[in-house]
Amino acid sequence: MRVLVIGGNGQTGRLVIDEALQRGHKITALIRNPSALPAKEGLTIVKGTPLEPSNIESAFNAVQGDIPTAVIVTLASPQVKGTRVMTNAHENLIAAMERHGVSKIATLSSFGVGSSFPNITVIMRFAISRTSFKHLFEDHNQVDMTLKKSGVKFVLFRAARLTQAKKAPVQFFGDDGKGLGVFAGLGGDLEG
Repeated sequence: MRVLVIGGNGQTGRLVIDEALQRGHKITALIRNPSALPAKEGLTIVKGTPLEPSNIESAFNAVQGDIPTAVIVTLASPQVKGTRVMTNAHENLIAAMERHGVSKIATLSSFGVGSSFPNITVIMRFAISRTSFKHLFEDHNQVDMTLKKSGVKFVLFRAARLTQAKKAPVQFFGDDGKGLGVFAGLGGDLEG
């Protein structure tokens, strides 16, 4: 299976790429600076941004006869008022997915987005409502709604925090994240 990874140059994106390659998948990574990601067998790197539809199209067509069958997004959203980086990227990705008959997308989101907001700590609720985190979460909330309305099959990974922890089993807490806990996170290795 070939997977298109968006945001593959960041810490989490690199973990996702490495894990997928170890599991025998082929990866196409759309990144702004191709020289920042080391070449690996099974990895096709395409220069570009998901904010530009033609770059996404190039990524889908990068390997003739081997179009990605799923998309994984590990982008970070800037903490800037009015940002729509994640939302615009997802709108562009969904349009390309529809053109290519791809129906699966997995997106790194955050605990506190959408219906998980009531289950985060009071300190995080304060930070989200009173600091620049607010802008990041507004963008992520819009992505949540965009995916739900799109008709594509999606998974939102709502990690509470990202760490370089040891491998642990994947746990599912539902859309609201009830029972997740404040110290939950995504470790450096994934099982499941």
